[in-house]
Amino acid sequence: MDVPSDRMSCIHVSSLRQVKDMRERSARSELSNMEAKRHIATSAAEHAWQELGIAEKHHTEAQAEVYQQLMSVGTLSVVELDHCQLTLERLAIEISSKRRTLEEARITQKQAETAASERRAHWAKRSAATHKWRQIETDVRRAADTHSEVTAELEADDEVLLRHGRGLPTLVAGGSI
Repeated sequence: MDVPSDRMSCIHVSSLRQVKDMRERSARSELSNMEAKRHIATSAAEHAWQELGIAEKHHTEAQAEVYQQLMSVGTLSVVELDHCQLTLERLAIEISSKRRTLEEARITQKQAETAASERRAHWAKRSAATHKWRQIETDVRRAADTHSEVTAELEADDEVLLRHGRGLPTLVAGGSI
């Protein structure tokens, strides 16, 4: 770990870890929102594609109908030709409009995918930071527990020394002094 565990208190580390947890949750929420927007943009692009297909089909059917009328009757009045031409122009304009809508939907979809990817990377960084601080917290708790155990053992040893008399270090040390 980058942070020496013996220099931080358990409370301080726990507070920092909680901050990292909150930031990770926030990043996860942002990622979820971006993923939802990406899904909506993808659906809109698919819908625009279908709408363009329908408009092109109508245009093709109208062209075929005009051609059949010309072949069956041989001649059409000027009014009928004008009507057919207006219908075909209207359908061509509709196709152009649907193509623009599809292009805009694709641009929006690409932007949403990019934003979702950026949020995913941001969340991954936050998640790694949270994991790191959990490890630091574990290390600090372990160090604090070890320190407490050593302190308790020293106090117990001191108590034993006091009971057996402080002035007899040779007896305590096994007579090797």
